[in-house]
Amino acid sequence: MPLQDTPRIRSILEMERQLGEGDWAAAGAHFTPDVQYQVGAQAPRHGIEGIRDYMAGQMQLVRWDGHTPRLMLETGDTVIIEVDSHFFRHADETALILPCTDIYRFDGDRIANWRVYADLSAFST
Repeated sequence: MPLQDTPRIRSILEMERQLGEGDWAAAGAHFTPDVQYQVGAQAPRHGIEGIRDYMAGQMQLVRWDGHTPRLMLETGDTVIIEVDSHFFRHADETALILPCTDIYRFDGDRIANWRVYADLSAFST
């Protein structure tokens, strides 16, 4: 299980911490102004506001409680992170563990494209 430690991976981990704390201004510095964010087959969202809008909707269904890393790999301008993501579903107070793979494409030291691959059907009962 390769868990690389690179400046881009450390930047992603810091961004996730900031998002988890609701520090949108600090987290926004990790992205290009026109970042594209896409979760599964949903329509892409753009900019830090698009990411915030998506996450606000998701937080109505579940609370994210962190993740267990499985793979952290940087190749070229791309970082691939595979995790077991821990959630708490509000509707029935159930803990969930979902496998998830995120692919981040960078423009320099900022994230320009973030894709999330996960089966989110467990979010609704």
